[in-house]
Amino acid sequence: MRFDDRLNTVLKGSLPEGAAAATQWRQVVDLLAQKPGDLANQDIQAGLTRLRDLHDRVPEQERLAAVQSLNGRLRSAPLLVYLSGDTDPVCDAAISASDLPLAVYADVFPRLSERARDYLQSQGPGIADPMPEAPISATETRAPDAIGSVGIESGGESHESPPRNSAEHAEGSQISALVEKIADYQKNRTVGTQRQSYDQRGSKGFSVEPLGSIRFETDESGTVTWTEGPPKGAIVGVTIAQPAFDEGPGPDAYGAAAFRQRMPMENARMRLCGASIVAGDWRMSAIPYFSEESGRFEGYRGIMRRPNEAEDAGNSGLDVKRREQLQQLIHELRTPLNAVIGFSEIIEQQLFGPASFEYRSLARNIMDEARRLLAGFEDLDIAVKVDSGQLPGSVGTTNADWLFERMAQRLQGLTHSKAVELNISKAEPIRPFALDGESVERIFARLLSAAIISCENGETLKAELRTRVGVHPTNQFTLSRPSRIKDVAENILLDPSQGIDDDGSESSLLGLGFSLRLVRNLAEAAGGALTINQDNIALTLPAAAIGKMKIRETELE
Repeated sequence: MRFDDRLNTVLKGSLPEGAAAATQWRQVVDLLAQKPGDLANQDIQAGLTRLRDLHDRVPEQERLAAVQSLNGRLRSAPLLVYLSGDTDPVCDAAISASDLPLAVYADVFPRLSERARDYLQSQGPGIADPMPEAPISATETRAPDAIGSVGIESGGESHESPPRNSAEHAEGSQISALVEKIADYQKNRTVGTQRQSYDQRGSKGFSVEPLGSIRFETDESGTVTWTEGPPKGAIVGVTIAQPAFDEGPGPDAYGAAAFRQRMPMENARMRLCGASIVAGDWRMSAIPYFSEESGRFEGYRGIMRRPNEAEDAGNSGLDVKRREQLQQLIHELRTPLNAVIGFSEIIEQQLFGPASFEYRSLARNIMDEARRLLAGFEDLDIAVKVDSGQLPGSVGTTNADWLFERMAQRLQGLTHSKAVELNISKAEPIRPFALDGESVERIFARLLSAAIISCENGETLKAELRTRVGVHPTNQFTLSRPSRIKDVAENILLDPSQGIDDDGSESSLLGLGFSLRLVRNLAEAAGGALTINQDNIALTLPAAAIGKMKIRETELE
């Protein structure tokens, strides 16, 4: 049997100060937010009381960063009520990060701050229409206008909070009453919902046959301006230019990348919200169209269709739940690893006093291993986001010279340890990459790291970067195959379980096959490709469609 006492462990001891207070505030918020059903009411009350006590000791920016990091994982109604009474930025972040059933939103709506209620009302009907309930007693409260100063409602009047001891007792009662009321109402709502569903199935009410396809047209910004057939209100105004965020409408990263490059898209994932006739997942195929007079880009025309059974199998509710569990696990592992790295740096740099050489060497080894583990978890997190279409779209351009300077800095330690020399030639002029710096650096760092690890000691890798001009210009980066994988078939190289014999501690935590598949998926999400040829590995990424190219090219090392 497994007993989860993490919250009690965090709450032990006296109130911390300084950075420790901010760390504990973040930990308590994280624990309360994600598993409210696993916590007893008294534990939730204790956690919220600790947040209140820590409020004045934690800067607003720290509180805001902690709430923003939840990113759709705030599933605790009492915590949402509490955070809605914080400053406006924290309140907005809490509402954006929340993921509660509609019934729970309706239950807590009267107790939220005015700003939170205004935001939820703007999201449409249903949220602001709570079920009939008993009048709010003196032990229940809405979210305070300012944390630590609680007004108690009784008979329509508002009174100032009593002295400190009385205020703490009253606020504890308020929190406890709120937690118990929400738990009881959720239980009752479940029964009521089941009965209502049965009544609806038994009745002969009006039903609408779901649509199988939707023809649409967008303007130059990617916003849908025309659709064929009803309901237009649920589709017109949706954009295909930006990837879907959380549970909102929009395409996957592939669809958004194709729009940025003005390229045709085929079977891109698309999510629609609103009316039940269109809500859910779609597959979108579309082509850009241009003005006949000026040649100016004017938008996309295409069709959306419901995914077939084979396409929808990978997005079942079970897979979504597994992805969420994996992301939760990664988040929980990342926190202690960061702490290990921080303390190792303190010892290695002797910030708290002198330490022996052996002790500092041990701390340095621990820090290196922790960073390697952290890099593996980051890769796993990115892979999950790419697979689920949650990876944010890339907007901007990146200069090739800046990119290679960054690669020289990041890979210096690895190339020195393997005694590998990397020679990159550029066929000038090179256009900037049509991706932001972080996205390009992420792709190249993982590709080059995997290639260097696959080299023999003292080996030389040769690479070339060249711009291919055309309707859709691209930058093509070709890299010679490392000797240890020179004759390995592509299907074996891309096997996630594939590693390199005797690769030692410098290898990727998740294996060579996983790293190459991650690079390929990242490239495809950005509108590019990764191709493994007989003698080289070719990475193609979109180039910026600006400037004029000279026909003659000059090779520069």
